[in-house]
Amino acid sequence: MLRALVVLFLLVNAVLYWWLHDNSTALQSDREPQRLDHQVTPDAVQVLPDLPAASAPRRAASAASAGSVSASAADTPVADAPAASAAGLARAVGATLACSETPPLNDAEFASLKTALGKAGLSDAAIGERRQTKGGAWIVYLGKFADADARQEKVAELRKLDLKADPVNSPVALAPGLSLGQFTSQADAAKKLDELGKRGVHSARVAVLDAPIVLRHLQVHAPDASWRRAAVGQRFDSCPADAPSNT
Repeated sequence: MLRALVVLFLLVNAVLYWWLHDNSTALQSDREPQRLDHQVTPDAVQVLPDLPAASAPRRAASAASAGSVSASAADTPVADAPAASAAGLARAVGATLACSETPPLNDAEFASLKTALGKAGLSDAAIGERRQTKGGAWIVYLGKFADADARQEKVAELRKLDLKADPVNSPVALAPGLSLGQFTSQADAAKKLDELGKRGVHSARVAVLDAPIVLRHLQVHAPDASWRRAAVGQRFDSCPADAPSNT
């Protein structure tokens, strides 16, 4: 039975082989030359490039670029941008030097506090001083004369210039002397001296009648208040906005 099936299979193959080679139309019916023979104007046919295939590399490059951008964005989350800006602003604000100053100190108190702040780490550039003068009197002074008679002779000369002078009997360093005007500031006294020079008084000068009291304020210019631990018990206020300081 098996032998009969094999013989039948070989016979069918032989017939099929003969039929295909004998009928060329059937053998080549699905090939391109025969299809072109049936076209009306085969020369008008143009083969266009495979656009999807050509654009594939560009799409791949775009996808790779997008992936790179996405990876970069993933490394720097958008939520961190405001935080970075806030940190930069905080650094800028922190870099601003705040100014604090003490009430008036005497020389010993000033020196002691400055030394303590220096040991705490403050540099000399961070420690300043603001000085105020309180009280004081200045005069346009003539003298010191040898005696009362010499002083009186000078008074007579001044009368000829239509100038009035007052006797100065204290302090001892200025007596006997004459005052051509008393002022509460050295600048005003200097201005009067210039006016008298134009009127022919050339031997006068500005002298201190009562020495002013110098008030010393220690100032600290620092971005934070950590230095205050070294100034326990010392009060500090904000520096006056219009007050100059000496560092």
